[in-house]
Amino acid sequence: MQHRAFLLALLALLALTSAAAKKKADCKYKFESWGACDGGTGTKARQGTLKKARYNAQCQETILVMKPCTPKTKTKTKAKKGKGKD
Repeated sequence: MQHRAFLLALLALLALTSAAAKKKADCKYKFESWGACDGGTGTKARQGTLKKARYNAQCQETILVMKPCTPKTKTKTKAKKGKGKD
């Protein structure tokens, strides 16, 4: 009987956490384009300004987001479609 109560409590907790994960963000930002890659840190950054905030949400007016730079990859040139070579 105690195991059943424990399992029910665990299921209720999992339901609450999954519902919280689906909740929309309290603060919405409009972001600029990504900046150039900083070779020293290996990251690039962009700034976001507050666009929309939920009631009573404590949001920053501007935020700075950073992410690692992606390594440059060479793209292969595709052959032209159509008739064979002359």
